[in-house]
Amino acid sequence: MLEAPVLIVAPPGAHASRLAAMLGQHQRAQDLPELNLFMAPTLGGLGEISALSDGRTSHGLRRAVAALYGGGQTDDGIAAAGRWLARRADWRGADMLAELAQTLAPRVLVSAETSIGWRPDFIDRLLDERPDVRLLHLVEHPRRWCRDSARALDGRLFIAPDYKDYAVNPPALDPQLAWFRVHANLAAAGALLPNACYRVLRIEDLLRQPEATLGELCEWLGWPAEPDQLAAMQQPEHSPFAALGPDAALYGADEGFLADPGFARRLRLTEPLDGPLEWRTDGRGFADEVRAIAGRYGYA
Repeated sequence: MLEAPVLIVAPPGAHASRLAAMLGQHQRAQDLPELNLFMAPTLGGLGEISALSDGRTSHGLRRAVAALYGGGQTDDGIAAAGRWLARRADWRGADMLAELAQTLAPRVLVSAETSIGWRPDFIDRLLDERPDVRLLHLVEHPRRWCRDSARALDGRLFIAPDYKDYAVNPPALDPQLAWFRVHANLAAAGALLPNACYRVLRIEDLLRQPEATLGELCEWLGWPAEPDQLAAMQQPEHSPFAALGPDAALYGADEGFLADPGFARRLRLTEPLDGPLEWRTDGRGFADEVRAIAGRYGYA
């Protein structure tokens, strides 16, 4: 019997790609890029969503298919992956996930998933079709995540509505709304799952104590946690997807990870929940709803 896939769920920019690559270095696992399989009912629908945007939605899936079935991550491989997916346009996301898991067996499929938390129907589709999937919910202190997100969005001509506060005029950039939305949706899903299928991990714990934290994750997953495996997992740069892909599918992972895929232990300064938000000019702080979820994860 195949082990259930492991999806690392988080908002964008929360180190999910790096953690997926870390777990993928374990002898029991193999990481893939971000697949986004549950944004639409079928692969054909996902292709339509990607075509209407800048195409990045399907970069990870096409890189994975090229690597496994198309002869490698080359321009020709990406073209072959597109044809391979077109012939399976009626497949559900669960069908594709099962195909990939079977191809990688006996290694366990591990993938980052930063789109699924945006909408409850994405999560429902996943859990309806793959109730056995294991979700590793990666969280980060809202002040640090929001500050990094605001810095990344500064100067952009288009900013998604989820990152703006429309309760003020003019609307203010405030990523805490996105942080709350994703984590509230994921927490609601996690409350319905058994402990064997859902776990929360704070990125600060991984950065501060990687060996202990990775060892606890291995215990949860039922994988051996020998010293050589823990050491290998701290080298995510060895992932076959830890760099930009061919021109037709450059991404499929967090851009910060692709630019600097290594892992380094670091002690982060404690961030406060109280006080004004440095990305706002009106002196406002975190909303009570954000503080409540952050407190649930041990942030103060």
